[in-house]
Amino acid sequence: MYRHLLVTVDGVPGGIDAIGHALELARAVGARVTFVLSGAAPQSPGSDSRLSGARMPEHGAKVEAAARAQGLSHAIAAAGDPGAGHPAAGDPGAGDPGAGQPAAGGTSPATLAGELGCDLIGVAALPHDADAGAAAQRRLLLATSGVPVLVCPARRAPAEARVMARCLAAHRALGAQLQALTQLQAPTLASEDPDSATRPAADADRALAVHAALASLAALQDARSGPSAEARLCAALRRRAESTAAELDELDRQRRRDAHALGALARLASDGLPSAAFDAALAVYARGAFEQMGRMEGVIFPAARRYLSDADWTELDAPPASGSAATTPGADEPDDA
Repeated sequence: MYRHLLVTVDGVPGGIDAIGHALELARAVGARVTFVLSGAAPQSPGSDSRLSGARMPEHGAKVEAAARAQGLSHAIAAAGDPGAGHPAAGDPGAGDPGAGQPAAGGTSPATLAGELGCDLIGVAALPHDADAGAAAQRRLLLATSGVPVLVCPARRAPAEARVMARCLAAHRALGAQLQALTQLQAPTLASEDPDSATRPAADADRALAVHAALASLAALQDARSGPSAEARLCAALRRRAESTAAELDELDRQRRRDAHALGALARLASDGLPSAAFDAALAVYARGAFEQMGRMEGVIFPAARRYLSDADWTELDAPPASGSAATTPGADEPDDA
């Protein structure tokens, strides 16, 4: 019986499915899970950065929330050191933890699994159009790993794939806005003179950009709670599976919490920037938003695949009755957040 799973976390197509499969398996057999983040250092528990929560890797915050929602013991490991000197993604020397090779200077999933005492490695199936390098690395992992490897396929009917693509596109848009906002609030470089004559103008420009980013976040949040693909999926799941009611209720509570937190951010921004209080509130909001997306991707989406019928997916794929909901550009492209 499996007791400790190692699961690679990256942005490859099918990655969400792999995480969902692994979490369900771990819950079924009572195993614990270690997630391997692609090219990211694990968050230091003692970090003193005011924005440490907001800067935490998006995938890390998501999978932690999903594991907690499933009641699983979990940990996060880094696949490689994101420092200088590593080949860029797609370069001949670049590694791909999801395929089985680490970034330069990192540890492969097979080696890490052995070091941690894992008895199963979970990876997403590579897409049919995966490049030759990723395919070769995957074959190497399967051929040489001393730990069994579970390859999790992503099998979706066309209607389901389109609905999921819209949901994940909304998550990507929200994540991108959050990352942009945290970058705007990054601490001033040490080389900058805080008394420089240009500092007030720079602060004013940054404040305008922050207000614009907050407005975009509010619009995205409103869209997710309206006639969006995600809201309709949750409503359909609530009708089909009473067992998901508690988790859906928790997500509703988190959405209300995030709406209040975003309003508080707007008020703090109006009081003047830069602001330590704003930075701290942003960290709390960002972490909460990523955790909410993690619960959706790690708990609700797998439940939807399990309980919704083809007819349900076809209905969800059709435009809302009002016909007023806009589709995010590129949102019908099946991919993972």
